[in-house]
Amino acid sequence: MEELTAALVELEAPFRTLVDDSEWAHASVEGLVLDIGTWWAADASMRVAPHVAFSVAFSEALRLQGAVYVEGYIWDDGPVAAAWCGLGSRVVYGPRAEAYLGVPLSPHFCRRIQQRNGTAAVLMSKHPNLLPLLRDGLPRGALRPGGTQGPRAVDEGNLPPPQL
Repeated sequence: MEELTAALVELEAPFRTLVDDSEWAHASVEGLVLDIGTWWAADASMRVAPHVAFSVAFSEALRLQGAVYVEGYIWDDGPVAAAWCGLGSRVVYGPRAEAYLGVPLSPHFCRRIQQRNGTAAVLMSKHPNLLPLLRDGLPRGALRPGGTQGPRAVDEGNLPPPQL
């Protein structure tokens, strides 16, 4: 987890002063994941796929009761943008990795961004239309609960309440 955090901090660094000066919510997509992302763990019951398409991870999250679609970074000898399906704090479908740090996203938010940008990836597409999300932060209702406290979380205040 430390290697992934350090690598994302390094990728974010060139943009950090711009954000500090302009008061943007997040310096980059890497910064967004560091700021609001949560840690996920894989276990022996995880269904592994060598390369998981963003659209397949999204479909799996819709198919499994209580699951969430997560976008973020995995550690696989370096940071790799990825998507997976999570349940609680576990990865239930996704690529095999040493560490998972990602943002659990609501289906409604995902569909809106996917349709607007024409991409399967929501945050990891790095589409120019994402700049308002970096400037203003994610809109209300975009986040779902899941994972465990991320590297920049001070308390659980950055996670939405569980949706029943």
